Amino acid sequence: MKPESPLRAPQTAAPPPDSTASNRQSRIRQQALDCVMCGICVPHCPTFGLTQNEADGPRGRISLALGLSSGQLAADATVVDHLDRCLSCLACESVCPSRVAYGSLMDHLRTALAAGDFTADMTTQRTPDTTTVDEAALPKAARRIWTALRNRVLSRRRMMGRLGSLLRILQRLGLGGALRTLGGPWGRALPRQLPKRFHPAAHRPATHKTNETGRSARRVGLFIGCTGEALNSDAVRAGIRVLQALGHIVEIPEGQACCGAMHQHGGDLATATRLRAENRQVFSDPDLTAIVVIGTACTAELQREPQAAPVVEITDYLANLPDADWPPLNPLAIRAGIHLPCSQTRVLKQPGSTERLLRRIPDLTPVPLATNDRCCGAAGMHVLMYPDQAEALRAPKLEEIERLKPDCVVSANIGCATHLAAGLGVAVRHPVELIARALA
Repeated sequence: MKPESPLRAPQTAAPPPDSTASNRQSRIRQQALDCVMCGICVPHCPTFGLTQNEADGPRGRISLALGLSSGQLAADATVVDHLDRCLSCLACESVCPSRVAYGSLMDHLRTALAAGDFTADMTTQRTPDTTTVDEAALPKAARRIWTALRNRVLSRRRMMGRLGSLLRILQRLGLGGALRTLGGPWGRALPRQLPKRFHPAAHRPATHKTNETGRSARRVGLFIGCTGEALNSDAVRAGIRVLQALGHIVEIPEGQACCGAMHQHGGDLATATRLRAENRQVFSDPDLTAIVVIGTACTAELQREPQAAPVVEITDYLANLPDADWPPLNPLAIRAGIHLPCSQTRVLKQPGSTERLLRRIPDLTPVPLATNDRCCGAAGMHVLMYPDQAEALRAPKLEEIERLKPDCVVSANIGCATHLAAGLGVAVRHPVELIARALA
């Protein structure tokens, strides 16, 4: 079968977030009514698999959404907890015969919950100085401590870079174990090895017009995300190196913002929409042939609306480049365990990209994990908000990796990679890092 073109047309523009409680509730009810309650999705849901509680599965959550949107149910701590533990992994959506837009439903439901649409003691339009908010009736991501963490730390690339550098110094001083122990669930989520910080300002685009095979160069914009200076910096450096070796002129706009995924799934659709618009402006150079993204979740988020150039995930982009564009790669005699993020398989629908890319490396043996059909539990901020659930979902993957004993593990999503690495005790690499090694 002929591989898809590496330059895909962006998805149709998403409608603006609903601005009133009645509009939000109407939209939620319409989407929930698409479900025929057949239950085919239930055994595929990872959170239902943990608890065997119908309210922790997609059918139960849709029933709760119907009750809330029709006024028959008020949001309280128990109801919100069942809804909030959803990972938005879309395992249910991928098997739904009625094609219920479950991911969109959950995004809008969390936005309505964050606005206080379903509780009697909260105003219809909640403002930051509201004092009557019962935070137990809010999604965790909409509570003060979590919004502060998201908006002031996790979604700020430079702040993440500084923190990454600090943690790396502490680890080199032998304090990494103490941080993991004293930090509780947050400490356990820290990787045992942190890469050196990447500074986008130090990048100077190469000006060559052809690659090592003599093919003409393409000019691409590189989106590195909030973790591009810290947790994901090795992948960024490898991505630049590989793209340049293939003759690409790589631009890294300094003003790029967070992709907005944490806001999209955390009850703040307005900010997510604004961030996408900011990135559209930053990557508006008409000479760009593509916006190449290092990270599957960021790719999926930026693809929600048309950008100035096609938005492509780097693994899929490289996997689909023709053989004529590639210089010879050196052999790597290793077995690489492949973890597939939900955003790669169910949102981008590119389950074969990582394996196809790695098969370009002579002597490398790709080993896809049998547990790739289940979410690892990272799910953006969920790994911090619900660490026990995240660790329980990760456990079968760690057991499989221990049994397979691959030479390395790769994942195209930094959240999944960090979550797995924290449990394994070794780094989990981005696929492009192995390609960079083979180019050495």
